[in-house]
Amino acid sequence: MKMVNAETRKTLILYALLAPTLALYLLFFVYPIINGLTMGFYNYNVATPLNYFVFFTPHAKYVGLQNFIFIGQDPVFQRALENTLIIVVANSVAQFLIGFGLAWLAKKYGKVGDVFLSVALIPIVLSFVSVGLMWKWIYDPSFGLLDSLIGFLHINSALKFIRLPTIPSSLPSNPSTALLSILLASNWQGIGLYAVIYSAGLRTISPSIYDSMKVDGLSDLQKIRRVVWPMMKETIALALILVTAASFKIFDLVFALTGMGPTPNDVISVYLYRDLGAGLAGSAAAVAFYMVIIGLALIVIQFRLFRTRSEQK
Repeated sequence: MKMVNAETRKTLILYALLAPTLALYLLFFVYPIINGLTMGFYNYNVATPLNYFVFFTPHAKYVGLQNFIFIGQDPVFQRALENTLIIVVANSVAQFLIGFGLAWLAKKYGKVGDVFLSVALIPIVLSFVSVGLMWKWIYDPSFGLLDSLIGFLHINSALKFIRLPTIPSSLPSNPSTALLSILLASNWQGIGLYAVIYSAGLRTISPSIYDSMKVDGLSDLQKIRRVVWPMMKETIALALILVTAASFKIFDLVFALTGMGPTPNDVISVYLYRDLGAGLAGSAAAVAFYMVIIGLALIVIQFRLFRTRSEQK
């Protein structure tokens, strides 16, 4: 009996110690999510005072699924969603291939490769806003580095000679290259981080395996495809989930490059910010709900793909 009381007392002490943290978690994380998603079912403007719960606010009018239906049918939102998904896919592919390539070169060339990997990691310490402003200056048609480099190397003249499309003077403002300008900037900043993640994954593989591949006379491509990638599937899955999450909620970089919009390179987060700026809290909450659902769906799909491939092997 005494043993039971002692165990119960320990359990109560543990719950008591966890209670303040749990209360803060419920207050500042769970409650805002529930209240925010609930707001999507109401027609509510942030210019009016908000009660603790939106459904207790007299100025909030219940409209059911009206906000969700309107946003789903909005062509501007559809374009923003399409652009966001393109950025997710393009960043995932680019940062996987280039990031892993840098990690492999660092592993192959030792200290020289580590120095190069460290340099590639520097942009990640910069804020997205500062990176966006820096690349905005790079893209500037009057004094930007890109236009000066194109003119100095006569790149457009060479492209005309071989009958290929020329590079426009301002990438962000041109509808055909607007997304490309975002992809260049975001990948320049993020590739170093994923190169370090893949480099850490490469170091977890036993040196004896590398020696065995060397004895077997495998080329670098054969080593990577047949041995390294299958052994790094957990690391690759983690990196792809991180880049998917970062790309799906990208905001600072796009906003710094193009402003509030709407623009040809609109993304979901900027669309949400625009609704909040207009005071449309209910519409913004519906957009946030779409972001949560679509983002979770992308991550679940990636998990299932990697699990299926693992089971097949």
